[in-house]
Amino acid sequence: MNPELQRIRKQPTHATLLALALVGLAAVYLFQQKDIWSEICFCIASDHQKFVFNKSVRLLLNDLLMLAIIHLWFYNSKITRLAFWIQLIDTLILLPAYLILKLTWEGDSEISSPLLSQFHRLIINPTLMILYFLSIYFQRYRKV
Repeated sequence: MNPELQRIRKQPTHATLLALALVGLAAVYLFQQKDIWSEICFCIASDHQKFVFNKSVRLLLNDLLMLAIIHLWFYNSKITRLAFWIQLIDTLILLPAYLILKLTWEGDSEISSPLLSQFHRLIINPTLMILYFLSIYFQRYRKV
């Protein structure tokens, strides 16, 4: 059994938090079509503003939950710190670039062109962090 699973088995609190983070990711996925803006704010906003707000909230939730999963799984400050920096770049550089391209080329519709669809999957979905997670495993077990 790998060392991460052994450590998690010995610490039930970490296992519970890890399970909650995974349930949180599933909830974000299941409620991705929910208009969060309309639920929390009764303000008048354009469709573009709602789109930006909803995608930003989804990105932040996905990133925070994946950060929790990475921290709880590996329990290594260097790995968690690098994940944080990747997510910061994702939030501050890639998300605005995606939103500008999406709203300029296609508007606020949920359907995207093939290029933007892949960009969306990489940024808004937790794909970037899943790739990071897998790369850590690849690096660790390649050394063995």
